[in-house]
Amino acid sequence: MARRDARSLDHATLEEMRRLAVKRVLDGEPRVAVAESLQVHAGTVAKWMMRYHREGDRALASTTATGRPPTLTARQQAQLARWITTRNPRQLQLSFALWTLPLVAQLIERRFGVVLHKTTVARMLARLGLTPQRPVRRAFARDDEACRAWAQEEFPAIVRAMKRRQSTLLFADETGVHEDGPVARTWGRRGQTPVVAITGKRARINVISAISPRGRLWFRCYRGTLTAVRFRDFLRALLRDVRGAIELVLDKHPAHIAAAVTRFIHANRARLRVYFLPGYAPQLNPDEHVWAHLKGLFRRHPIERDENLASAVEASMAMIKKDRALVQGFFGHPDVVYVREALRW
Repeated sequence: MARRDARSLDHATLEEMRRLAVKRVLDGEPRVAVAESLQVHAGTVAKWMMRYHREGDRALASTTATGRPPTLTARQQAQLARWITTRNPRQLQLSFALWTLPLVAQLIERRFGVVLHKTTVARMLARLGLTPQRPVRRAFARDDEACRAWAQEEFPAIVRAMKRRQSTLLFADETGVHEDGPVARTWGRRGQTPVVAITGKRARINVISAISPRGRLWFRCYRGTLTAVRFRDFLRALLRDVRGAIELVLDKHPAHIAAAVTRFIHANRARLRVYFLPGYAPQLNPDEHVWAHLKGLFRRHPIERDENLASAVEASMAMIKKDRALVQGFFGHPDVVYVREALRW
């Protein structure tokens, strides 16, 4: 009978074999016979018995191998994680703006004098809880202090005013859906890029919407740019449809701050109050996630040959509007958690 290599067995199985072998030898069975029945070398059984007589029962228990000691110390690894999560490579005099495995290896060599293969670097980063991710774009002009003040001071004040007036809180925004927009990933044979049939047209339909934390949504589709007249008409429709006062949060799009719109807001100041988000911070608007969902629908289901873009966008927005749980879910995104905190939901 061929002997097995005990090193190939898992820890639990190997521990059980050691205990069984020692018990059988202590019961008087010859070591050679025990080794033969367990398909291991007689010398292996002899080593187990020596360790048992020297250390007792604990010598038979499995232990986790310590493995090869890390090349970088714990302090060096912690410093590396801080560099990667708080700096970009250019700040550390490296050649590219995004972290890659070769760049991390280059940083380790420069700062710690240790040369590591990129596979080793990848395993180290995984142990540190770091993963490759697609970064979020953020404008250079964004004022982080203004964003903090908005989330922690200004918006809570808006919520208090809303509760006093028993008004409706709304967030508004606008976007465009392109007929030749990108499509989502699909499966195919390696080396053979799948083909998705599209119309080839470059049409675009724009949408403006407003959503409330209660899951209500209002929208309007249009062609061309958003003008002061179009936005004023949208506000007029909101005032007709929403009972009582409205607290409206939006960005400073030119149409939002146009003179005609300002005059309309002033004329309806008893029912309509408008608040502006910090500049270059679209992620603070929950309505942005309506657009992410809408465009995701068209990435997964491109426009068919005989399908009308305007009708498709209208139908998709109507479907979103009907699903109040979905609309409420847009307020659950981490970027807009400040809304739920201020509302104490």
